Amino acid sequence: MALATRTLAGGSALVERSPDDRFGTPRAVFGAGGLQFLSFPRAYRGLPVYGGDVNFMISRDGGTLHYATSAQRAEIDVDVTPRIDAARAAAVARTVAGPGATIRSTRLVVHATGASPRTAWEVVAQGRSRDGVPAEPHVFVDAGSGQVVESWDAVRHGTGHSYFNGDPVRIDTTASETGYSLRDPSRPGIECSAVGRVFDGTDDDWGNGTATDVETACVDTLFGVQREWDMLREWTGRNGIDGQGRGFPAIVGYNMPNATWSGTEVNMGRNTAGSKQTTSLDVVGHEYGHGVFQFSGSGGAGGDGWMAAMNESTGDILGAMLEHYVGHPEALDEPDYLVGEEIDLFGTGAIRNMYNPAQIDDHPNCFTTTAPDAHPGSGPQNHWFYLLAEGSNPTNGNPASPTCDGTRVTGIGIQKAGKIFVNALQMKTASWGPGAARLATIQAAYALFPNSCTEMNAVKAAWSAVNVPTQPGELIVECWPESFDLSLSPAQGTVVAGQSATRTVVQTRTLQGPPPQVTLSTAGVPDGITVSIAPGQVTAGGTAQVTITTRPDVPPGLYRFQVVGTAGPITQRAPFDLTVITLPPKILITVQPHTVVLDQELKGSATLLSGPSGGTPIPLRLSASGGPPGMTVGFTPAEITAGQSSAIAIAATRSTPPGTYQVTLQAIGDVAATAALTVQVPERGPRPQAWRPYTRYQVGDRVTYDGQVYRCLRTHVSQPGRTPPRTPALWARV
Repeated sequence: MALATRTLAGGSALVERSPDDRFGTPRAVFGAGGLQFLSFPRAYRGLPVYGGDVNFMISRDGGTLHYATSAQRAEIDVDVTPRIDAARAAAVARTVAGPGATIRSTRLVVHATGASPRTAWEVVAQGRSRDGVPAEPHVFVDAGSGQVVESWDAVRHGTGHSYFNGDPVRIDTTASETGYSLRDPSRPGIECSAVGRVFDGTDDDWGNGTATDVETACVDTLFGVQREWDMLREWTGRNGIDGQGRGFPAIVGYNMPNATWSGTEVNMGRNTAGSKQTTSLDVVGHEYGHGVFQFSGSGGAGGDGWMAAMNESTGDILGAMLEHYVGHPEALDEPDYLVGEEIDLFGTGAIRNMYNPAQIDDHPNCFTTTAPDAHPGSGPQNHWFYLLAEGSNPTNGNPASPTCDGTRVTGIGIQKAGKIFVNALQMKTASWGPGAARLATIQAAYALFPNSCTEMNAVKAAWSAVNVPTQPGELIVECWPESFDLSLSPAQGTVVAGQSATRTVVQTRTLQGPPPQVTLSTAGVPDGITVSIAPGQVTAGGTAQVTITTRPDVPPGLYRFQVVGTAGPITQRAPFDLTVITLPPKILITVQPHTVVLDQELKGSATLLSGPSGGTPIPLRLSASGGPPGMTVGFTPAEITAGQSSAIAIAATRSTPPGTYQVTLQAIGDVAATAALTVQVPERGPRPQAWRPYTRYQVGDRVTYDGQVYRCLRTHVSQPGRTPPRTPALWARV
């Protein structure tokens, strides 16, 4: 953050600013490879600046500024006193939003995405579009002239595949004292309900697997968004839908041939025939993809023209990524790059095609300078993503994709393509378009894969292939000629004399050009030690395993050898440090104290002590067995070397019966040992009562509120609105 703050304070050619600009606390998001993304909100003479946010892409160590973006195009010098009031601005906005719209909010801002910043009223309305679906128009009204500066609808619409994900599927739900609910217990904000109905039950069994059942629609929605959350974390490094560990609820059962994102929730409908709910993987991925777009960089989900088209394309891309992450077999909804072919929304098959968008009416394959409508305009970026992920002539069974410039493009795989795309979104501004996306994805590719030009050059080639040309200031990097590298994981290990171990993996990676065939061998292996590698040849990007065998007479000590990879004239070497040990007859472990009595919070602690190994380092893995249901025993650390100790944390739940229990502690490595621990679970007081207003509570009283237990910290009479979660001075969560 210090580097970004200094850049703002010192001025930059990338950041237009005036002496009256002030920057607020940034929104911070961490991406793949440790990249940091900071988005600083801007204010001018106390007014928020729409489009003035400044986004930074910074290296893991905070020392390198990779990229900076802002939608603001000129320095601000405006009168912040409005000539028209909020009521008149709202009246002007109604002419755009429609006579039935209601005004939700008005605020005075500086609108800075155009060539000349101006003071404007931002009016947010709520109503319905001409086809009857929910709408949330944002209208910017010039605070001096009363003219409409810009308007756009925050509600995003999408379509998708079949609802079917197999039977049964696993979904994460929340248990309470009375039953279960369709609320994710570990992904904040993720839950599902139907129009006019919240799903709960006495068992954890949901839906009936039919295409029109709304409870089944919630099962499919939760399955999809939970997998999307995991995919974003594992493939792109993103934490949740909003990038900061938060998600959003979904409502199913709407009587509309559509699915929408409102800015705060996902709404699911059905196809025109009424035969299927719109809750398949790619619909769920698409709608929550709008949330990823809205909460990336700055500019929100607003804007028309290319901004809206890039938003729709983001939904399609996230839907395709989700399908490939889940990897359903052909019998279900197999991974592909079509949109809507399973659900048949309008009875005409797929409604979008990512590898050849032009197969759908009015959906272009190639970029033009004419701002498109949202859904057809998704074509160029969808086409770019397919070319980046799969290439123009894939060899993995995916279809060929025509390029706009006639070139042949080589793909880098959907996982790499998705990592680049989602991280580049963090540089989004309120004037996002294909040119800005080209710059950001090139910078992201270079930052994410700094030792390779393959990914960055593929990003460039795919954009050029959809007619998005080289942009001013585009990153150019001269690449080194190495074709592959080689590493070991781990690069050290321990073997008992006379025994063998297979614990090391040889990892190879292509750096430049097509992946070569790498022949693997060893060098410098000491006498009495045998090292074998299987397989002996891999395609760069593949892995192999190393097996080490020692004779019983090999003296204890540290030995070093090398794993060698050869491809044509290029040779890469990776060192391995091997420690040979001899074992003592046994290791002794003890626990102090021998008996632990859990406190009223049902928690306790002890210490595990291990005896020395006679100078030979022996790693031990710690575990526990036995004990009643609901009791957990954890170790910090969970792995020690003989002679070290570990802290033991014991916890029970309210369902654990009071009593005395024997727990067996185990230390397992090349030798094994056990110790016994006695745990006493005390009797507990009465069950907590539900929190109620106008009730006198004493210190130590316990209540339940919204499924959680709280302990009274101070004697008081409860008041409406001052619930336990809102009054930490009065209540503490147990």
